[in-house]
Amino acid sequence: IKPNIFGNFAAALTRTKSICVVTGLGYAFLHTGLVKNVTALLYRWSFKFSEKIIFENEDDCDLFSGLGISSRHKSLSVKGCGVDTDYYQPVPKQHTDNQLIKFIFIGRLLYDKGVVEYVEAARIVKKKYPNAVFSMLGSFDEENPASVPKEQLVEWIEHGLIDYHGSAKDVRGYIRAADCVVLPSYREGLPRVILEAMAMAKPVITTDTAGCRETVTGQKNGFLVPVKDIPALAAAMIRFYKLPQPVAAAMGAFSRERALSIFNDKIIANQFLSLIEEVLAAEPQLNIAK
Repeated sequence: IKPNIFGNFAAALTRTKSICVVTGLGYAFLHTGLVKNVTALLYRWSFKFSEKIIFENEDDCDLFSGLGISSRHKSLSVKGCGVDTDYYQPVPKQHTDNQLIKFIFIGRLLYDKGVVEYVEAARIVKKKYPNAVFSMLGSFDEENPASVPKEQLVEWIEHGLIDYHGSAKDVRGYIRAADCVVLPSYREGLPRVILEAMAMAKPVITTDTAGCRETVTGQKNGFLVPVKDIPALAAAMIRFYKLPQPVAAAMGAFSRERALSIFNDKIIANQFLSLIEEVLAAEPQLNIAK
């Protein structure tokens, strides 16, 4: 938020063309109150100085345009920042008859990421299928008001609901060991961990909300569930748990195909380069857009 607001003011003062990239709405837009109102006001003011405003999903683009925060003719959507499909490569798992089904959540430990929903859904699933494994990988963000307290995490671990692996710079090993990546987030720009999972040919379960819904096509590579709906999330996990292995593998293959054809970082980079060239070639605007 800060670079998009203050960066535009700096660009205006130095008569420099600027492009804003809204990677997600963040805490300010997920919760009502003074912070949201002030942020919207600052956005609306600063966006007047921007040549283009890029959103990572269509929902955010439509929301800002509908609220009059950004002008429709300057706003567009690009599929996130892309994923390096050479770095995130699929590695086939060796399945056995007694293979445990492993789910994993990867992300900051924030309520807004659906951490509580993930754990409570795990509680439901484990009552029926005790051998299901639920892992969690991610760091605390104590400065964020939505941060999950450490005491809460310790309680979940002590009750045997999750295996917590701390945080890691390289998540590939954890994705590789999982059968399904789960992100029950309340809203995203475009969830990077889901793109990384797709590039590694993993089925996904995520929420039917902005950003997240753009990663799942029908039920070909995963399942969408309503936001904050613990029973629906548990049902999706159970449905995946019961899938025959060849069906789950086909879902993963479709994930990889979408990552290569739509979310590949080289495709996204070329889209950004084209937009930059378009902005640089355009005549300077004499009037500030309303």
